Amino acid sequence: MIISLRLANFYSMKDDAVLDFTADTSSRKLKDVLPENLIEFAGDSFLNIVGLFGSNTAGKSNMIKAIDFCRNLILTSHLNNEGSEFDFEPFKFDVDKPSEFSIEFITGGIEYEYSFTLYKGSVLRESLYHYPNRRKAKVFVRDNGSYTYGKGAILRPAEVEANTGSKTLFLSRASSMNRSLAKTVYRFFLKEMVVGAGGFDLSSITEEEFLDSKEMLLKAFEVSDSDIVDIDMVKDGTGRIKLQTFHRENPTIPFDFEKEESDGTKRLFFIMLMLLRRILNGAAVFLDEFDLKLHIRLAEFILDVVRASEGAQMVFTSHNPLLIDMTKLRREQIVLVSKQDNGNSEFIPLSDYELGKNTDVLKAYMQGRFDAVPYVGDIHTILPEKVGR
Repeated sequence: MIISLRLANFYSMKDDAVLDFTADTSSRKLKDVLPENLIEFAGDSFLNIVGLFGSNTAGKSNMIKAIDFCRNLILTSHLNNEGSEFDFEPFKFDVDKPSEFSIEFITGGIEYEYSFTLYKGSVLRESLYHYPNRRKAKVFVRDNGSYTYGKGAILRPAEVEANTGSKTLFLSRASSMNRSLAKTVYRFFLKEMVVGAGGFDLSSITEEEFLDSKEMLLKAFEVSDSDIVDIDMVKDGTGRIKLQTFHRENPTIPFDFEKEESDGTKRLFFIMLMLLRRILNGAAVFLDEFDLKLHIRLAEFILDVVRASEGAQMVFTSHNPLLIDMTKLRREQIVLVSKQDNGNSEFIPLSDYELGKNTDVLKAYMQGRFDAVPYVGDIHTILPEKVGR
């Protein structure tokens, strides 16, 4: 479970961009708001869903893209050599500045803090702390090529250090060299943190997984007003896995899922399958425009699946203002993204705004009160000769 994420100097994010999953339970009244959206751990409450809303080019997708880059760097940097280049863009209007990634998370019942800093194509700083027995303890700290270690945290750390180049994260190298604590953290990023729905690859789906998910998949089709009443997994003459769908009008006639179903139906299938595959293990899933080509009822159904899971989290971006629903999401769960005059993307949760008791949040959002919706003015003043012809 993720507690917080912080990024700086990635893509359009010049200053600190923070996603904080800590719920506001400062009063009993706030604690009782939408309890199905909270995850309890050791007496604290955390959010299971965070939605990023804002105009095109505000920076919502850049947040997901930056998180994807950082996760992949953790998982693969032990394969880098000194000629490798980091595949991301820093903030273009302030290039002489380090890029920073920091995350607080819980795995195996233990809290961890991990961070790294990149500068001019190299790893400048990196650190890992954990909280055994709820007390903060250092695992390692790396600063400009100099290392310090917590007592007994990393077995034979000098060996790992000797094999860690300027393009490699120490955590990644230590995990590849079978250091226990590093492997635990590495597995969190591998198994418990997922970015994107993945490709539409039927060969990766086992028959057991399909059968376990079938009931929920059919329910999703029902919610979407699809006329699909059944779906089966079969093999063609070459042994290749295929999906066949059956429709209400004549349930005996099979349809080829890949060739004959709509892009929206296929997207729904793989999003649902990915979610069911991951949320059962309490993973945190990051999806850019997860509701693309999906009806609002279906988007809400997907969020309900996350709410019904045990400890799973989801961060999504969306352009659909109907998802800004105070009966479904707490204020902290709605993050408004806007582009500042200096090009920086700013991420502000709705809970940071002063709102009146009777404020219509959706109406205020559409009117641009939160700077997350562009104001284009009257089209008649922009195209006076074209409009009305």
